[in-house]
Amino acid sequence: MIPNGVTPADDQTAADIWGVSVGYWRDTKHWQKIRGLKLLNRKGSRRRIYSKEQLLAAHAEEERAKAVNEQPKYDLPPVPAGEQHPDDLLDLEEALYALPEERRVTLSTWKTYKYGDKTRLPAPDFNLGGQEVDGEVVGGEDFWRRRTILDWDANRPGRGSQPGRGRKVGSKNKAPRRPTAQALERRQRARIMLDEEPTAVTAKVLAERLGVHPVHAERLLRSARLEKVRDLLTEREDLTVDDVQRETGLTVVAHARKLLDEAREATAAQ
Repeated sequence: MIPNGVTPADDQTAADIWGVSVGYWRDTKHWQKIRGLKLLNRKGSRRRIYSKEQLLAAHAEEERAKAVNEQPKYDLPPVPAGEQHPDDLLDLEEALYALPEERRVTLSTWKTYKYGDKTRLPAPDFNLGGQEVDGEVVGGEDFWRRRTILDWDANRPGRGSQPGRGRKVGSKNKAPRRPTAQALERRQRARIMLDEEPTAVTAKVLAERLGVHPVHAERLLRSARLEKVRDLLTEREDLTVDDVQRETGLTVVAHARKLLDEAREATAAQ
């Protein structure tokens, strides 16, 4: 668990602070030499997680001690312990055990919720160690705020839910939900930005300019790209993957091909 108020850091961040390679950091196990440094990752987790504030303080002390030829006297900022805060960041397994016992499913079932179609977890609030590729975060580890998981669970039917909660079997939407004026404006702005500077627009840029969460920005960017390719297909049926890359700023061929296929399927279904 990453307690609220702590800036999470992984081995790469630690290596950057010390100015060494991540391989050297791991080989020397330098974290074990820092008295008082607290690991925040769950036992059994493959990724070490630290408090960035503690790492910075430890490095500063080591530099001071080195300059005066002394042993470091670590006095690291404390990490909150034993208290639960709504904004604590939880990994996938910790998120499951944040639920009341009567609301929990098995861990294997819970893991399917991350990518599920029928039951799906909310979008992660934070990713540690991932890399942004074509507006999408690849790799790393996802985390959810405690409040995100509890709110999601409180609004879904299922084990332990109150009678009458949830949609009745066989019921259908009477009409599609209409997007709000703000949502429409954001979609339009995302499309305009994509048209004006396709190679410069990323989810990070979009999030900053629109004032939305990066995860939401990724969805807006993908939607804008799909809409643009569909529009291009109405003008040019022989649209190629190279055209898609040039018009949408995608650099990975496989991503551009998938987008083109989806656009063709959507166009054919109209």
